[in-house]
Amino acid sequence: MSTKNSNAGLIASIIFASVVISGSLVFFGLKYFDKGTSQEEILDGIQAYVDNQEKAAQQAQEEENKPKLIEGDHTDDDPVLGDKDAPITIVEFSDYECPYCGAFYNDAYPKIRSEYIDTGKVKLVFRDYPLSFHPNAYPAALFAECVRDQKGDGAYFAVHDQIFETIENGFDYDSMSKFAVGIGADQAQLKTCFDSEKFKEEIAQDQADGQALGITGTPGFIVDGWAVKGAQPFESFQQIIEAGLAEKDAN
Repeated sequence: MSTKNSNAGLIASIIFASVVISGSLVFFGLKYFDKGTSQEEILDGIQAYVDNQEKAAQQAQEEENKPKLIEGDHTDDDPVLGDKDAPITIVEFSDYECPYCGAFYNDAYPKIRSEYIDTGKVKLVFRDYPLSFHPNAYPAALFAECVRDQKGDGAYFAVHDQIFETIENGFDYDSMSKFAVGIGADQAQLKTCFDSEKFKEEIAQDQADGQALGITGTPGFIVDGWAVKGAQPFESFQQIIEAGLAEKDAN
């Protein structure tokens, strides 16, 4: 087939699709405004149809984003920020390079930390969920795990914060290594751990556990047993936390 004929066929297909869509809109315009068939009335009907579709899509998205109760303990043996005996647990499945995870880190996380974690009411468990199309996410997760292996959870979350603060420029092993050594990590041990991918299976297990829980994107959370999707505002977390605290106080 010649390029000329191919282009002509493509143009014809586009025109046909446009006619079908236009015809469909006119049909729904007549359906939604059945008192007349003037151009203005049809346009009003088309707008009503479009508005209705947008409303239905919004309602479906809101329903999808509603917290859902998940039974069981999903903390595994991952790093904990806060009092290990805190009454409320947040499990976060996250990707260091994910912009939505970054949004959570910058917006809701500082308030959760100051109002609930630092006051002993909430502990946060961080689990790795590096997405395949974020090339910096896996090495960042691996590096943080290697620091934790040497220096514990406190050092892990110091690295966690530093990664989120700098990941926009990519994951730079050398600069992160200097940071880790500055908080007490041994450089040679760190490199051996990182180069051998010591925690590859641990990270893969976090991902598998997240997928089993229905987490398909990042960040994903379990807040006091409730699944929360995405970088929700602080108030969304606050509502669940306060309800959980009130229930525990009542018991």
